[in-house]
Amino acid sequence: PGKIGNIFAKTVKLGPGKRGREIPLSARIVALADVYDALVSERSYKKGWKEASALKYIRFQAGRQFNPELVKIFLKIYDVIRAIRRRYT
Repeated sequence: PGKIGNIFAKTVKLGPGKRGREIPLSARIVALADVYDALVSERSYKKGWKEASALKYIRFQAGRQFNPELVKIFLKIYDVIRAIRRRYT
């Protein structure tokens, strides 16, 4: 409610959204990487999750939030992902 809510409601039309393969592959990959990074990274308002907990969450979300095939690939190349993260954090 309020001015901002009214402006938003008049200017932005939200549809039902995209699902599955309607979402570009690049967006699905970035979503998985972004969630992983958000989980394991320390923020001013939270501690980072342990890697094992983050990977458990990613596995749990396969077929729900994430494409199961992408999760399988993510886990297969996890050593590379870990090395990149350690190098740049």
